[in-house]
Amino acid sequence: MSGNLVSVRKKKVPTLYEQDESKYAGPHRWQVQPWAKLARRALRQHAYTRWSDAAFSDVAVNGLAHLDEVEGPCLFIGNHTSHLDTLLVMEALPERFRYNLFFGAAQDRWFVKGRKKLVLKPWYQSLALGTFPILRGGGKRALSYAGWLLDQGQNVFVFPEGTRATSAALGDFKHGVSILALQHDVPVVPIYLSGLQALQPKGQREVTRGPAAATILPALRFAPGTEVDDATAQLFDSMNGEHLRQAGVPMVAPKAA
Repeated sequence: MSGNLVSVRKKKVPTLYEQDESKYAGPHRWQVQPWAKLARRALRQHAYTRWSDAAFSDVAVNGLAHLDEVEGPCLFIGNHTSHLDTLLVMEALPERFRYNLFFGAAQDRWFVKGRKKLVLKPWYQSLALGTFPILRGGGKRALSYAGWLLDQGQNVFVFPEGTRATSAALGDFKHGVSILALQHDVPVVPIYLSGLQALQPKGQREVTRGPAAATILPALRFAPGTEVDDATAQLFDSMNGEHLRQAGVPMVAPKAA
């Protein structure tokens, strides 16, 4: 196994969801129906494009050729530094992926019943934004709907760090993506998102308009029998290699024995 840090959850973390399940809504399986996808495409300008135009002065997309060999359902992952991350992903990916793309989102933040703002209503999250709830610290239960989406031939995007970063380093990766990729035999496409922490870092409500970039890295597919820890380490290495490259940190090869 790689020497990189990989998060291992030793005990279940209590969540508000477990205290009162009635406070939360979703997932909504109707979001994969053709009518819902057409509605989502019609709502894209309102839900995504207008916000992208306001936030990004320029969007650079690198590595699109790496998607040429990706067919069928797949998992996308990205580093998580800002609420703008999903806007950039939608700008970067071709339509053949966006049409069937669903984003994992924290249930205790985005799927709370009774919210007055339209964008915070669970049905709007499912319909217009294509998100689905993920239970923080929920173990296998947190992965069940994402797995169902993959079985329906949909593409799923998950942030393996689990929360937005506040430091310059890439956060530890949770094992959920590796478990899904191994169980459903689907490739994982890492997308490194840059520039967003300067536009809207965690804790800042205002957006400072500026450039952003998405670098699509080669897809990873794990051989049957791969250990979850090893798969997670491979994902981290792929993303962290790009993170260090963009930070200008020299990549030092290990010495030969």
